[in-house]
Parts: sequence; structure tokens; C-alpha cells
Amino acid sequence: MAHPILVPQVGQDLTEATIIELHVKLGDRVKKGDLVAVVESEKASFEVEAFVEGVVISLPYKTGDVAPVLTPLMMLGEVGEVVTTKAEPAPVKAADVPVAPAPLAPIPIPVQSVVAAPKPVPTNQSSVAHTGLRASPVARRIASDHGMDVTRIAGTGPFGAVVLRDVDAALDANGASGGMLDLRTLKSGQGTPVVFLHGFGADLSSWRPLIGRIGLDNPMMALDLPGHGASHGHGATDFAAIVATVGQTLRTLPGGVHLVGHSLGAAVATALTERGDLDVRSLTLISPAGLGPSIAGDFVEGFLAARSEAALSAWMRRLVHDPASLASVLVRATLTAREAAGLTLAQSRVASAVFEGSTQLFSTTAALRAYKGPCAVITGREDTIVPLREVEAAVPAHVALYRLDRVGHLPQVEAAYLLQTLIARTIRSAN
Repeated sequence: MAHPILVPQVGQDLTEATIIELHVKLGDRVKKGDLVAVVESEKASFEVEAFVEGVVISLPYKTGDVAPVLTPLMMLGEVGEVVTTKAEPAPVKAADVPVAPAPLAPIPIPVQSVVAAPKPVPTNQSSVAHTGLRASPVARRIASDHGMDVTRIAGTGPFGAVVLRDVDAALDANGASGGMLDLRTLKSGQGTPVVFLHGFGADLSSWRPLIGRIGLDNPMMALDLPGHGASHGHGATDFAAIVATVGQTLRTLPGGVHLVGHSLGAAVATALTERGDLDVRSLTLISPAGLGPSIAGDFVEGFLAARSEAALSAWMRRLVHDPASLASVLVRATLTAREAAGLTLAQSRVASAVFEGSTQLFSTTAALRAYKGPCAVITGREDTIVPLREVEAAVPAHVALYRLDRVGHLPQVEAAYLLQTLIARTIRSAN
């Protein structure tokens, strides 16, 4: 018996929706609760989940297609099962399917009676009013974050609505985002990928010692934030632009993602949960920025100004409680990375855009409170970069808070074994 997953009706007055993401292909086995697609109208974006288990045996639409609501977006069945057609298909009634955001319960339909509904022929008349600008909520929010006038963006959604891909395209055209980042696989595996986001002044290589010892079979991935590592030539500098660029990159991954972030990377990870266009399965936030106004501005200034190993070492010792735990190879690697033309200048531009003196110019407190998935905040009691008291005050009751004794701003260096355990525990709890 085949089961349809229907195109959701994301508004009572809407007759069609645009398929902006497909996370499955023909022959894929889907489990109950898997994210299989994202559809969008001018009013909202909606993630489509599977409510039964099965193999994708019919996939009549592709990304970018406009599909009538309440018609099969795909069919799930068994291996070898074929969806046959018949001249008089049994209609699917709107009353049988709840309107989003209520869960869409699948309706069992005999295989012999399943027919892919024909696409409507566009006409000059429509039941949807054409008055005023149309833009999806996420498109409006991202455009606003970048100071862009959404009325000046050409829309490709239903009836010319501005949707998220239009805003991303406008950002690329304006050079505001500089395109996607290079997402590297540091450890192969199966299942939902774990993406690591480094802190200010670091790069993705800083995660390699930690990743190799985390007892998980998931793929382990990382990227360089704009202004850092291989991404130092990227045009994004302010916090909203960095978040948008990372989000644009991570949306290329099928299905959901687990996020692990340190300091600035932790703030980016938290902000990504607020966009509504990324399925974040869990959050592990290490010494997170964004949960209070204070930052050690003198450290940022001194770190960026250091040109010798001795000077850089003096500032980097501020990152740990026990100076002996800071390996000299880490200092030398950081200094060697600065030989890349423009790296220090790029990091200075990011610092100027996200910090002002000893003040953080962004906040992720509201996003953390709104996130309801598995989440752990891990911070050192001796952190001199981001004050523990501000983190404690911002972490809501439903988030696990771990305060590590005799640990500074780098728990991944001073408490690596415990951190690996906490990361694995948080990710496993999402299952």
C-alpha cells in the first residue's frame, strides 16, 4: 500500500506552493519524522515531514516547481512497488487534511487509484489577490538583517513573491555575502552530519584534534567563518551577514544538522536556529558569545596586533586557565596562518563589525530561549574573554549548563575528554 505525502496548504486562501528544497530522491528509504522537503508560498515557508516509513516510489516534482496544494508531493511504498494510474482518480479532499502548521496525516490510498494531479494552467485571473508586495516572512527577515529593501528584489515565488532564494541571489549579486563557504568533511560517517563552527581568530583546523576522538558514527564537518582561514577573502563581516552566509552553505546539506560552536561560532550556531530555514537537530555551545554584552576588548586588540611568537603567546595564554595547557604548536600555527595575505586585515574588519571596544554588537539570547531542541552550554569558570556571570544569566532553564572548574575560554583544550563526552551526549539525545 502506497502512502502520499501531500503538498501542504500553507494558507487557507492559497492554491499552490513552490518546492524550494527536496531532501530525498527516488529509491530513498524515509523514516517517520524525516524532513523530506521544504515548500514556500508568499506567506510562509513550511517543512514537510514523513509521517510513515517507506521507500520513495514516486517523485513527480523537482526543486523550483510550483505544485497544487493537497496533491501528492511524493509517494512512499515498498521496494519494487509501482504507482499505477487510472482514468478516474479518487480526489483528495481538502477537508481530509489539516491546514499547516498542524501535522499533515498521510491518507492511505490504494496503489491502483493514485494519480499525479496535473499542474494548473496559469491564467490571468487568480483567487489570490495581487495587491501589494508579496514576500515570505523569512525573505523579509533576512533582507532586513542586511539592510536591503525587499521591494527592490525580483521575486521568483508564486505570483512573483520574493522568497529566500531571491534574497540570497541579491546578496551574491551585491557582493554582500560573497557566495557560499567551503564545507569540509573532517571525518566520514553515516547519519545526520555534525558541523563545527570555530571561534574568532581560529579556523576549522582547530577542531581536528577533538573530532578524532568523539565516539559518534556521524559525518564530522567544519568550515572557515568569513574573515578566517580559507574564507578570509569573503565579503561578509557583520554578524547578520556571517550568519546568512553560513546558513546558505549549510542549506546544501540534505536533511538536518547538529551544530557545535565555540565562542563566535557558538553565537552563529544559535542564530541559525532562528532563521527557520535550517533543521538544527541539536546545539552544543562552547564558551558562547552573544549571551551578554561584554567581551575582553583588550584581548581582541592585542591578539590582532601581535606579530611575533612571543607577543602572540602572551595574548593567547589569556584563553586558558593553566598556561601550560596551551601548546606552543598552537601558537605557531596561528602565527603561520597569518602569513596569508589579508588574513589579519580581514579578521580586524570582522572584529570591528561584531565588537565595539569591550561590547558585543549582537545578541543570541532570544534565539537560545526559543530553541527547544537538545542543547548544552559548556563554559569554563575561569573564562576571562566572555564573563561566566553573563552566560549564566542568559541560559534558560531548559538548556543544560556545564560550568567547568579550572578551565578558561578553551574547554576543547583544557577539558577535551569531558567535552567530547558532552558533545556526544547532546547529539545522541536528539535521537
